[in-house]
Amino acid sequence: MRTAIFLLSTTALAFSTAPAHAQNADGSAAETTGADETYGEILVTAQRRSESVQDVPIAISAFNAEMVEASGSTNITSLNGLAPNVVLQTQGLVANVPMISIRGMSTADPDPNADPKASTIIDGVYIPFVSSTMLDLFDIERVEILKGPQGVLFGKNNLAGTINVITARPTDDFGGEVRVSAGSYGLKQFRGKINTGRFAGDALAAKLAVNFRDYDGYSRNVITGNRLNGANVKSVRGAIEYDQGGAFNSTLVADWLKQKTTGPAPHVLDNGDPNWDLLPDEVKTDVRKAAVLFDPYANTESYGGSWTSNLDVGWGTVTSVLGYRHLTYITRGDFDGLITPAPQLDVTRDFSGESKSGELRYVSPDGEPVDFVVGLYFQADKWRQFNTVLANPTTTTLAQLRQNTESYAVFALVNAHPADGLTLSIGGRFSHDRKKYDIASQAFVGGNQISSFASSLKASWSEFTPRLTVNYEITPDIMVYANYSQGYKAGGYNSRGTIPENVGPYDPERVNAYEIGAKTDLFDRLLRLNVAGFLNNYRDLQSAVTRMGAVRAENITTNIAAARIYGFEIESQLRPAQGFTIGANLAYLHARYTDFCADTNGVFTNGAPEPGQCGPAVPILINGVPNGTFAVPTDSTGLDLANAPKWSGSLSVDYRFPTSFGDVRLRSDARYSSRFNTWGRSNAAGYYRDEVVLINASIAVAGEDERWKVTLYGTNLTDKKVISGATNAGATPISQFYQAPREFGVDLSFKF
Repeated sequence: MRTAIFLLSTTALAFSTAPAHAQNADGSAAETTGADETYGEILVTAQRRSESVQDVPIAISAFNAEMVEASGSTNITSLNGLAPNVVLQTQGLVANVPMISIRGMSTADPDPNADPKASTIIDGVYIPFVSSTMLDLFDIERVEILKGPQGVLFGKNNLAGTINVITARPTDDFGGEVRVSAGSYGLKQFRGKINTGRFAGDALAAKLAVNFRDYDGYSRNVITGNRLNGANVKSVRGAIEYDQGGAFNSTLVADWLKQKTTGPAPHVLDNGDPNWDLLPDEVKTDVRKAAVLFDPYANTESYGGSWTSNLDVGWGTVTSVLGYRHLTYITRGDFDGLITPAPQLDVTRDFSGESKSGELRYVSPDGEPVDFVVGLYFQADKWRQFNTVLANPTTTTLAQLRQNTESYAVFALVNAHPADGLTLSIGGRFSHDRKKYDIASQAFVGGNQISSFASSLKASWSEFTPRLTVNYEITPDIMVYANYSQGYKAGGYNSRGTIPENVGPYDPERVNAYEIGAKTDLFDRLLRLNVAGFLNNYRDLQSAVTRMGAVRAENITTNIAAARIYGFEIESQLRPAQGFTIGANLAYLHARYTDFCADTNGVFTNGAPEPGQCGPAVPILINGVPNGTFAVPTDSTGLDLANAPKWSGSLSVDYRFPTSFGDVRLRSDARYSSRFNTWGRSNAAGYYRDEVVLINASIAVAGEDERWKVTLYGTNLTDKKVISGATNAGATPISQFYQAPREFGVDLSFKF
């Protein structure tokens, strides 16, 4: 019933005022880029040239700086629920790892081996390490969420889509901004930026932005008495731009971030383990309290940047983008959720890695019968990680891991315009990836080494991923399109393998994707209505299963399944009056495995037939020697895919009106998702996030030209208890990880 009410109210609000027209004082239609409008037109670079989001024949959810700020964003997960069929939340088990799901395809593995299925690009630079994509959204120009494989123009690991983040550039005039925020659970934040304006004969402009955030956290560890789910963040970003108005310009952006995160705070469910009974009674019923013998943490430091240069060669533009990222972190977590025995699955990861990339592309001019983009790409990263797992009071496993990766690609996209309004596009990318992986693993029981191995492995993969698109402008404000594309994600190795049989490599995974859609601005730009329908066929999906290790069962990645995912998305924005905007989004997703024959439960038997068995029992080998047990594959196509809600949507209302003391701005949004599985390896009830509507609101008063602004905000106003994820490790209980409760805050900003 709640689903039906939400869908009906969304539809009614989106269309009930459609006959009205937004007009300026002179009677003309209001411009979407006008300063009085809540949100202006957004230019995106999804096709490597600047164009309106409405002119790009793929589904894109785009957020400009004002939209990011209005969403109450602290980091990338604050946008969760605003883009149809996109889930952005914390992974749960490890505090500095986000979980990104686009159209039902997600990844949340904290280890660096596990390349993401949806890539993150910052200022044109691919970010290879998932642990460095938990972005604080400060001083952002826009965020583009491109749905579906982007294997032609964006390259690596775009199986599900791409999050493209563009930071703010230096301005032509001197000025700056100071923002101070305070809120629930000890939130204190300072954000500031200063622009030099043009100098050195107007050839240069520079800026510097800083962000300091301290947050105590909304959970408490009853063992240590300390708060969990808190964070301390320090970050700096600088940019300098060279542009004399001639054929050449260049921009250098550099950033540094240091973040200390406490948590997570597991809420452990009763699975019949007698050790669960030993947990303090208060943590069994209160999801904001946890019992952990130490405070889990993730300490992260990252720095790097991008250098983008453009040269107008008379008939087109040559662009180079050079990137560098460096990341270190150390994390420690308690993965079993129990306090007895101790230690048990106490895991420490110590990581250091760097990435270098370069892209050279040529973009032909617009307005020709044929225009095109061609380019070359190179990316290399290397890292090392040391893992220490205190499996139980007598057993310890150690691993020393190193990997070097190199990726090369050549790509092209050609757009032909044979008739007015008609565009035919064909593109492709040839990618070559190679990895060199070194692993050394030891297992100790009672201080004595009982198992060890070391391997040095190499593998490479190549793939051609095409894209075919047809789009037609029925009128200047109505465009329809159809798109076919392929996506590819390279194979890799497992960092959690304690025996050679569990290391890999595993093979690439691939997708064939089909999309049709329409982008429209209707009723003299009163109503923006974008719709898209899609079908994605995945094969050789990489996912985790449980395998026997040297001393315990362990989760490893392998190619396990094929899946079919289809659905539709509706994004609408209605402007019934000056300063009044209603946004309504709706998404449907049908995500199912079509072939999934594997042993997923981690229970190893004598090989006797089991219900649902779909293949022969496989003998378990430990260092090449059978240990007398078997893995029995069973039909697992009935498992729900992780982070794939069947229905989701959002409804937002923004109203701005002038008063004698300044502009008043009211905003409220409701974000809905139906019940969905957050784990994907079991359909047990504890892994599911319940159907929920989350409501947020803010009221702001701003002076002339926004020289000052005061904002009062509240999030999760109905104080829902909502999990971001749930996991378990082998036979341990299910641990759930909860999002923040109701919070309030105030934000003050001053511009000069």
